[in-house]
This record gives sequence, structure tokens and C-alpha cells, in this order.
Amino acid sequence: MEYIRTYSAKGVLTALGKSLLYLLFFLAVQFLAGIVYAAIAAAGASLLPSGVDAESIMAGTETAVLLTYLLTAAAIVLWFRLRHKPLGEAAGLRRCSGWTAAFCAFAAIGLFVVVQLALMLLPAAWLTDYNDHMELLLSTGLIPALSIAVAGPLAEELMFRGVIQTRLERAMPVWAAVVLQAVLFGVTHGTPVQMAYAFLMGLVFGLLRSRTGSILPGLAAHAAFNAMNDPLGLLGGGAGSSGSWYALAGMAAVCAAGCVLCRRGLAALAASPAREQGGPSAV
Repeated sequence: MEYIRTYSAKGVLTALGKSLLYLLFFLAVQFLAGIVYAAIAAAGASLLPSGVDAESIMAGTETAVLLTYLLTAAAIVLWFRLRHKPLGEAAGLRRCSGWTAAFCAFAAIGLFVVVQLALMLLPAAWLTDYNDHMELLLSTGLIPALSIAVAGPLAEELMFRGVIQTRLERAMPVWAAVVLQAVLFGVTHGTPVQMAYAFLMGLVFGLLRSRTGSILPGLAAHAAFNAMNDPLGLLGGGAGSSGSWYALAGMAAVCAAGCVLCRRGLAALAASPAREQGGPSAV
């Protein structure tokens, strides 16, 4: 006999409230880390030789962003460790097939190409704020790469597909939980254009989380998607630039070859969805 799960209005409202609190926690950690960095920069400027001012220290924004993401991820892990909550149960941090993670990463490169082609169809006026906001993502070098391809995806997947989606799935149908966490993920991104495709990415990563029971496939996809901004920056910048065509063609080739080589991961995704171990418990 198939078990039919029921949901209550009180449970849904409680899950929504806690999800918003988790989101505020996520944003607050980043905000406080930024304030601390600014204070250290201002204090350090007074100790440096003349000719070196606070603005020159604040030019290290890339390092600040990296540290902020790492602190956010560490805060999430520490929060559940202190509460003796297994990260697999509370944040979906479970093992998954390496083939699955690799396939998702290569497929995400293709998703990046599609998004960039779609951006080229938009009016130039719509992209002004977007390109300004994406300046950091188009920066090259080790620190920006670690920020956008490692630390950023780790912090965001832990929070949105891990903590928030897990909590929502206990109070409502999976599809609703996936959509709601994607909405929250989208609105935390800067410009309307970025919000729109961040929402779509949130849907994809949320479905991967639901399908596999782990945030790791989504983390691999998220990291690969963000990492593509680095070669795009090297070859000329954002959507519509001449150099971007060469980068996108290369990315499409890598996506196709990688998906073929890692097709065993697709077979794993096509299998029956992962089942949560044990009954639901409050996060």
C-alpha cells in the first residue's frame, strides 16, 4: 500500500519562517564579514607608510569575497555541528557517484553556453548594470577563481539546496520546495537579469538535490558553471563581446565531450530518486 504524505498549513508556514531565518543568517554572516574587513582595512591604512591609503587596501575586494564565502560555509557547518545535527540529514551533504557529479559538471558548461547566448539576445541597455555587476566574475587569477568556482558555490549550495530545501521538503511537496528555494536563490543575486537566470539555475540544482539526495551533484554543476567566467574574461569579457564567441565554442565542445565520457552519470540520474534515510526531523 502506497503511503500518501499529508501537509499542514502550520507546517508550511513554520518551514517558510525558518527558511527566511536561515536566509537572513546567510546574508548577515556575509554582511558582518564585509564590515570586519572594511574595519581592518581602515585600521591598517593608518599603520602603512604615506602614499598607501585605505582605498588601496580595499582594492583587495577579491580576497574579501573569498574569505566571506569561506566564513559563511564554515558558519553553516559549525551551526549544525554545535546542534549535533548530521550534515547529511540537515544539509544534504551526502556521498554521490563520481560519474554523476562529473556529468553534472560538464552539462553545466553547456548550460552556461545557453545562458550566454540568451544574454546576447537581450537589449544592450538591459546588460549595462549586469556587466558592471559581473566585473568580479570576469576577473582572472587564482583568488577570483577560488571565490566564484569553489567558495561561492560551496556556501550557496549548503544554504539553498542543503539547509533551506531540506527544511522545505519536510513541510510541502518536493516540487514546491524546489521552486521556493530557487526563488530565494534568485532574489539574492544583484541585477534583474542575474536574478532571472539564477532562479533557473536554482531550479536545476534543486532538482539534482531532490533526485540524488545529495547537494554534491549540484555543487559540481554550480562550480563548473561559475568557473566558465574565467576563460570568458580572458578572451574578452561579457555577453556579446567578440572574444566570447571563441570561448563559448570551446566550452560547447568540452561539454559535449565530457557528457559522452561521463554518460554513466546520466544513467545514475535516470534511476529512481534517492530516498531519505529515516523519518523527518526538525532542523
